[in-house]
Amino acid sequence: MKMKYLPQALAALAMMLLVWSCAADPHIESARLALVQQDFEEVIRSAEDAIEANPENGDGYYYKGVAYASLASDKPAGQRVDDYERARENLIEARRLYREQNVTSNEAQNLDDILIETWGYEHNQGVQPLSSDIISSPEDSLRLSRHHFINATTINPDSVLSFNLLAEVNFALGNNEEAEAISRKVIYEMEQGDLYNYYRLAFFLIEDNRDEEAIELLLEARELFPDEIEIVQEIANAYLRAGKTDEALEVVQELIERDPENPQYRLVYATQVYQMVQDLDDQVRKLHDEAYDMSREIRQKAREPGADTQEIEKMLEEMGEKQDYANELIDESFRFSDIAKEELLMAVEADPENPDIHATLGIVYQNRGALMQDKRNMTEDMEEAEEFDRQAREYLEMSLPHYEKAAELEPDNTEHWLSLFRVYTNLGMTEEAERAQEKAGM
Repeated sequence: MKMKYLPQALAALAMMLLVWSCAADPHIESARLALVQQDFEEVIRSAEDAIEANPENGDGYYYKGVAYASLASDKPAGQRVDDYERARENLIEARRLYREQNVTSNEAQNLDDILIETWGYEHNQGVQPLSSDIISSPEDSLRLSRHHFINATTINPDSVLSFNLLAEVNFALGNNEEAEAISRKVIYEMEQGDLYNYYRLAFFLIEDNRDEEAIELLLEARELFPDEIEIVQEIANAYLRAGKTDEALEVVQELIERDPENPQYRLVYATQVYQMVQDLDDQVRKLHDEAYDMSREIRQKAREPGADTQEIEKMLEEMGEKQDYANELIDESFRFSDIAKEELLMAVEADPENPDIHATLGIVYQNRGALMQDKRNMTEDMEEAEEFDRQAREYLEMSLPHYEKAAELEPDNTEHWLSLFRVYTNLGMTEEAERAQEKAGM
């Protein structure tokens, strides 16, 4: 389907120019008339005749540029780049000549509007087909948007906004190399990269399993944005993905050393440490699940006639090894969560009205309780099970005041109420659980 919006706008402009001014150059008059008639090839021929007669004639380049922009808009989105390149080239040359000659004609005054209007049209056409979450957009919509953003950056190669969206669309289409190249262009060629551009480029590198390059890039960004806390977290996350735990903690510890009284820095450090705890806890749960499945299989085999006792003993030994390893990981998890807890307690003492600190403390205690429940489920010793139950309940009770404080400080945050609902339910506090469930919007 042909796009008629832009040619009509330009033709209307040409009509106004015919009314407002009278050109001494017959070639320019011919170009104007052809533009009104939307005969863009004739506009180009007349404009070229004007330029041949006088290479310093800015109007010749102006009308040639307008004609190419009009020709582009009559084509499918994926076939406009060449015309847009010619349009920009001629309009920029017209602008140069107008400025050198101090020309203030209608053409000179409207030139930038043509560039902005054309860029805005293509950019907005690129945005329209996309979902709010770009990566979930249909492939056809992504491909159409990609064409429009390429057009937008062709007519306006200074638009960081269009380049950023073009990078995201390419990534959503699986064109990681293009997404990376565009981000590098914004940062290093255009020299207009902000922290967002560094984050996205680091993300593209990480998605390509190039963690070391991502770390190097983020360290470079930290030099440029030394006061941004978030970048320290990004560096730490990149170190963790690369398996460099010590480096991850060290880079966050630098924040605290810079300002020991800053509770936000301690929250960042504790959050980073606790990410490691959650990774360990995930491994523990996987081991517990495997051990539980083995336990069922062992019981089933033991009931079979002529059961192979050697095989059963071997399975029991393997299950015991899994449980021992899980206990080692739990000890490691507790060691790191103790570090996180101490930092958070110092942070909450310095900033007792910070909901994020309280919520994170609640998570630390709640997850400890969950680990105790896992251990209870894995033991067949009743006394041991009762002790694990007692410890689990104790940790859940310790989480409550922090979740409740977070909910008090941020009553509209459904995540706080959802956490409270889970803890209340585990503790058998039915009325409180129902109230939290309602507040959570469940």
